Parts: sequence; structure tokens; C-alpha cells
Amino acid sequence: MKRSLFLSLALLGSVAFAEQSLDPCGSPKEVYSKYLLDKCYKGYFDAIIEAKKKSEEALNKANEALGKANEALNKANDLEGRVSKLEGIVDDHEKRIKALESREIPKGGWQLEEIGAVYFDFDKFNIKKSQAPKLDDIASKIQSDTREVLIVGFADTRGSSKYNFNLSMYRAQMVASYLAKKGVDIGRMRIASYGKEVAKLISPKYAEQRVVRIYFIK
Repeated sequence: MKRSLFLSLALLGSVAFAEQSLDPCGSPKEVYSKYLLDKCYKGYFDAIIEAKKKSEEALNKANEALGKANEALNKANDLEGRVSKLEGIVDDHEKRIKALESREIPKGGWQLEEIGAVYFDFDKFNIKKSQAPKLDDIASKIQSDTREVLIVGFADTRGSSKYNFNLSMYRAQMVASYLAKKGVDIGRMRIASYGKEVAKLISPKYAEQRVVRIYFIK
């Protein structure tokens, strides 16, 4: 009888103590075994590790997105800068065009003074190495003068009129581009071209008909 009473009191004491000191798993710490503790808290640990993993993944994705956003922003700023620069060039060209249009044509028309000429291979519009020194000398002459420049392309009599007209224009444009790279102001240069119709007025020889002539405009 005494033993049963003692056990009853002990159990009641344990229950009372348990109600005062429950751990997150819902059991008294004093009577919890290490095995049961490990089992109880494993879910918490796994959840923490998983949450940390997902947090790191989310952070990496956010950093990656931020990097792409910065890259896109840099490209946008670069494009905006290019657009502003091009707008400035367009404005400058428009001012030059208005200035040219407002000029009075001298009595007797414009007078041309030839500066030099460069020649091209058949059906080609690239600058030949043999002609480059000529263009270098022409560029120096233009830069030492203040007059405007007329660049005129020609083609020989072979081929259609339309094809030769375009070929003559390509040749004149290549010469103008070369001179611009040498420092000649593009605002001073005018370009024109003629097809096969005037070729024989230049020379009876094909090689001499494939030419670009450069003039000062007086």
C-alpha cells in the first residue's frame, strides 16, 4: 500500500513538473532521451537548412537579375550617348546645308580647279595601294585651303547606265571617306557621279575612264 502511494505521488510530481518545463517537442527535458531529442529536432534542423538553401538561391537569383539590369542600364546609357552624338552631327550638317543653300551663286556660275585624280580597276571601287599616296597629297592640299571640294566619280563605257552610275558614286564615296579619315572636314566635301555617257569625253581608254576627280570650288 505504501509502495503504490509512493509511485502515485511520484507520477503526480512528474506530471506537475512536466507541465512547468515542456521543451518545443512537448516533453520534459529531464526525461527525454538523446535519441528522442535528435528525432524530435531533426525536422527543425532540416527545415532551417532548407530555408537557408532557398534563401541563398533566391539571393543568387536576385544578384544575377541585378547584374543583368545593370548591364541593360549601361547599354541603354551607351545607346543614349550615341543617339545624342548622332543628333549633334545631324544638327551640324543641317546648319551646313542651310549655309550652303543661302549662298549666292557667283556670276558666270561656279568655277572648278582640279586638285588631282585617282584611278580604279575594272568593276571595282576600292582604293588601290598605288593610288593612296596621291590621295594623301590631295588631302594635304585640301587642308591647307579653305575652299569647298567637289569629288566626281566616273566609269568606263562597259555595262549598263544604271550600274555604271552607281559604281561611279561608290568610287566617289570611297574617295571622300578616305579623305575624311585623313582629316578633311566632311562638311567641305560634295559628291557627284556620272555613268558611261560621259566616259568618252574623259578619254578613249577604259583605264583612264575609271577615275575620280577632285576639284576646288571657286
